[in-house]
Amino acid sequence: MKILFQEPLVSRDITYGKFSAGAGNNTFPYGLACVARYVMDRGFEVEYLEPNLEGMDRDAYAKFITDRNFSVIGIGSTTVQITRTLETFSLIKKIKPGTVTVLGGVHPTLMPEETLAASPDVDYLVLGEGEKPFHALMSCLKDGDPARAASIPGLAFRRDGKTVVNPPAASNTLEAAELPTPPYALFPMSRYVAQITYTKRFPSYSVVASRGCPFKCSFCNGSAVLGPRVRYKEPSALVEEIISLKNDYGARGIIFLDSTFTLNRRWVEEFCRKYVEKKAGLPWACNSRVDTIDESMLRLMKAAGCWELLYGIESANQKSLDLINKGTTVEQNAKMLKLTMSLGFYTYASYILCLPGETEADALNTVRFARELGTPIAMFYLPVPYPKTRLYEVCREQGILRTDAAWEDFNAWDFSNPVYVNPLIGKEGMQRILNRAYSSYYTTPKVLWRNFKEVALLRQDLRKFVYAAKGLGGLLLD
Repeated sequence: MKILFQEPLVSRDITYGKFSAGAGNNTFPYGLACVARYVMDRGFEVEYLEPNLEGMDRDAYAKFITDRNFSVIGIGSTTVQITRTLETFSLIKKIKPGTVTVLGGVHPTLMPEETLAASPDVDYLVLGEGEKPFHALMSCLKDGDPARAASIPGLAFRRDGKTVVNPPAASNTLEAAELPTPPYALFPMSRYVAQITYTKRFPSYSVVASRGCPFKCSFCNGSAVLGPRVRYKEPSALVEEIISLKNDYGARGIIFLDSTFTLNRRWVEEFCRKYVEKKAGLPWACNSRVDTIDESMLRLMKAAGCWELLYGIESANQKSLDLINKGTTVEQNAKMLKLTMSLGFYTYASYILCLPGETEADALNTVRFARELGTPIAMFYLPVPYPKTRLYEVCREQGILRTDAAWEDFNAWDFSNPVYVNPLIGKEGMQRILNRAYSSYYTTPKVLWRNFKEVALLRQDLRKFVYAAKGLGGLLLD
């Protein structure tokens, strides 16, 4: 019984929008890789395919599937990718009708009934953390007893014309010691170009040190998928994983994609100690929150090789921070950004403009705030009210969601046709503000100076800044 894990047939323009020229390529699929490791360790044969990295069109992909004898094909999908993912499954069923198709990821987890209704070509959905339900399903299929799958928690499927949704059980949640290390040899590691905003040297590889998020930001559904309880990998094992990436795959940097790396102070301290002790020696970047970090932790992280932090600042308007349930203040945000830069970190801030209730003056206040602080990197977004988030419900209650929106329109990288239009600003006004944010920000003298020093002193790979210019050009020249 052979299993293929793969990425969907989806173009870069859909995934990265107007930033596609400078976005690198698909980031290493860490979550899917963990599911692969889990079933490999239990005796299943697994392969992986990234059709886009392989330059496959539909014909080349069809030939690949025709020539191989996969019993099961599994794909993970976000909301913006879901239409093309379902098209990929349709193609699979046309080529090999007997193949069992399995879909996981954020979108099917949050919208199982809608997802199954949208495609007859998906046999099973894996909901929430995927390792245990996927393995249980594979065991049923291997034993020739698919009916037994009906009792698996965290699985959705059709039976006798009806949709069956088994919610994830607490027992599906992996404990810290169970979190897998990806089978990196299965993946085309030399071909990944990580997100450039986090990259100091190429190649840098993305790693996830934890699962879960206790916060309830209204624009995010992370805690709904992986739960509110945070579980961290054991520090020594994590450092060994990083050293393996360095020795076996030539890694020159690490990017931690945990939603908040700095939640557990004791864990961060132990990780930093092990990182130095084992001489991992790679620069690393991570995401943080201004209310989960302080000066002493920053100094410890810097001594252990951390060179960049991303903070989700979101807004310079307290009413907007309260609306999205961020749990921080404008003053906290400004203070922590200043402190982080003063300690020598390359500092990255993200902002959401034109949130519900904001006027044009409010949105421009956030742009002004960002420019005054002048972090070397800032990313600006318009609101994307993803399904099943509180922000989606707020927008729907106010009647300001597009009723004709396609799933591909739920794209945080392309706002040519936004799902949400702020009635106090209008679609064209929102787009004008977004373009103004980028054009004015990256011509701000302190921002130019801070990035010029990075280039002049060769602190970072120059290719990063070439990619960045291409990405901004794709946005501003449209």
